[in-house]
Amino acid sequence: MRARAFPIVLVLPFLVAAGGSRYRNDAMKVRAFEAPLGWESQPVGSYARLLAAWETKDGGRMTLVAQKVKAGTAAQVLAEESKPALERQGFRDIKLTTVPPAGDDSDRVVLDASIDQGRRFVRQLYVVGGSLGYVLTMAGPIAHAAAMRHDFDEAATSLSVGDYGDAAANPKR
Repeated sequence: MRARAFPIVLVLPFLVAAGGSRYRNDAMKVRAFEAPLGWESQPVGSYARLLAAWETKDGGRMTLVAQKVKAGTAAQVLAEESKPALERQGFRDIKLTTVPPAGDDSDRVVLDASIDQGRRFVRQLYVVGGSLGYVLTMAGPIAHAAAMRHDFDEAATSLSVGDYGDAAANPKR
């Protein structure tokens, strides 16, 4: 990923709502996010851009990162600019799909790929909301891909970002 397209920003503290599966981060304009049932919140340490992480006993890992982006940057552009770096990291068979926003005015693209010689899958959601870009990533064993992709889609739908109203007003979140 080119630095000019997705510059590193200071990681800010995050807030986890009661129950552990709901996440909100006012400083980074994450209005709402809900991890799927069975995904346990993990400590994130001080990794730049990493807002939150979850794991499942089936070997899946999900992360949410955010960074400032240049005004007018589209999710498709972020995903396209990420492809060369992802390929160097071993991502194969990369496919991009535009998806509709989920209750906000964000721009969204899903990336699907395989890693580890096809033994694991990766699904990423690239979202741009205002001046911030977000990437929700899930990786897991190919044997659990169908169930985990369903979990990913559920989680991606719950993600509300930016200055687009009150996410608490949406009963799905």
